Amino acid sequence: MAAVAIVCAGALVPVSALAQAPASGWVNSQGHSPFVSVVAKVKDAVVNISAEKLVERNRNLQPFWGDWFGPQDTPRRQKSLGSGFVFRPDGYIVTNNHVINGADEITVRLSDKMELPATVVGTDEATDLALLKINAEHSLPYIPLGSSDSILVGDWVVAIGNPFPAQGLDRTVTVGVVSALGRNSLFFGDETPVYQDYIQTDASINPGNSGGPLVNLKGEVIGINSAIASPTGSNVGIGFAIPVNFVKSIIPDLLASGTVSRGWLGIQPRSLSWDDVEAEGLSSADGVIVDRVIAGTPAEQAGLRVGDVILSVDGAKVNDAQHFMQKIWQARAGATISLGLLRRGHERTVDVTLGDRNVQFAASQQNSDGGSSALEPMWLGMNVSTATAELADQYGSEYHPGVIVTGIDPDGPAYEKGIRVGMIIAEIDQAAIRDHDEFQDAIARLEGETRAVSLLVFQQNGQTGYITVRPEWRE
Repeated sequence: MAAVAIVCAGALVPVSALAQAPASGWVNSQGHSPFVSVVAKVKDAVVNISAEKLVERNRNLQPFWGDWFGPQDTPRRQKSLGSGFVFRPDGYIVTNNHVINGADEITVRLSDKMELPATVVGTDEATDLALLKINAEHSLPYIPLGSSDSILVGDWVVAIGNPFPAQGLDRTVTVGVVSALGRNSLFFGDETPVYQDYIQTDASINPGNSGGPLVNLKGEVIGINSAIASPTGSNVGIGFAIPVNFVKSIIPDLLASGTVSRGWLGIQPRSLSWDDVEAEGLSSADGVIVDRVIAGTPAEQAGLRVGDVILSVDGAKVNDAQHFMQKIWQARAGATISLGLLRRGHERTVDVTLGDRNVQFAASQQNSDGGSSALEPMWLGMNVSTATAELADQYGSEYHPGVIVTGIDPDGPAYEKGIRVGMIIAEIDQAAIRDHDEFQDAIARLEGETRAVSLLVFQQNGQTGYITVRPEWRE
């Protein structure tokens, strides 16, 4: 029989040679893969999370089903199941916000099958992260937080979680590689995070894995498994994990106040084009150009100007506008950052003390020109304000002329059709909408109309689509 060989790095390697590989190579001296020791370190710190909430009614059931099952307005208990992991021995747990969002009762199941009630320490919808606390009688096994900045495409990773929980597939381990870094502008439905910088992996992630850890071969968490891209709803090799550095940047705020204090700069940045590169005499398209400086903001106070090219933040290179804004979002309010920039061909450094994004957001809600008030009646179950670059930035949206949705009734027709806070409406019934006044004019023209009308909507990632909805007119 001919000798069997395997192609390794472009060369034929006999199988017999692999059997003689050192312990640090393919297998250890006992013939086990390097993943075995990783799993042994971390699996007992992975937990199952059951979150329950009272749902008043189910508007998605058609009348036919109501005839069979009776009135659907009766309150019922709804349960969601996911994963999480202990990152401190005193019972602090990281998971996804969407796993526990709206829950009034949360139960954590440990590796020894003990079940304990959990309290919510803090949540951050913008990154889809949540921090829980359980009170155990002893120190718990935990997984240390690593660094997501140190990983490279092609690195081995291990995902652990609770896939398909209804089938009892507790603490399943999958292995893969880092497929890509910096994935953003993704849309996952109702609870799509505003701030995205995902790690993409082909380690299998399925429903129920949300909130579980993605670990490196040192047994350190480098990501939190959160979402998949799939036409079937199950794993097809494209999973996404939140970088652990997002977690590390918000934990102090969640522990202190339950919310996140984010930095506010006050500019409208734009990614560099090759025309900009040529005009500015740059060697690459890395960086952003300042298209607008908002009056009264930290950027104006620090002396930033329209046309400045920002190349770095605290010495770290800036790739594009999305990358730059993520660096600002991850900085805490009150922090002083150093911007390396190019102005009229001369390099300089500008130090800026960031404001509080939450405070600025509240102010923009109150002071936006032409904005709707909390007392203004909702049309289609939504409140809107004139879209401005500043307001769009507050919601993490790309700016387009129109009106931005600032409030939404989850029982209204707009919500049922997929419209969410932060989306921008640029057209109603084929009429352009450029501000709040034109929005009100369009409503007035449609008063009493019973046919479905179309809305041109910009999602927060800039993608457009037409949504048709039938107006509701209430006495």
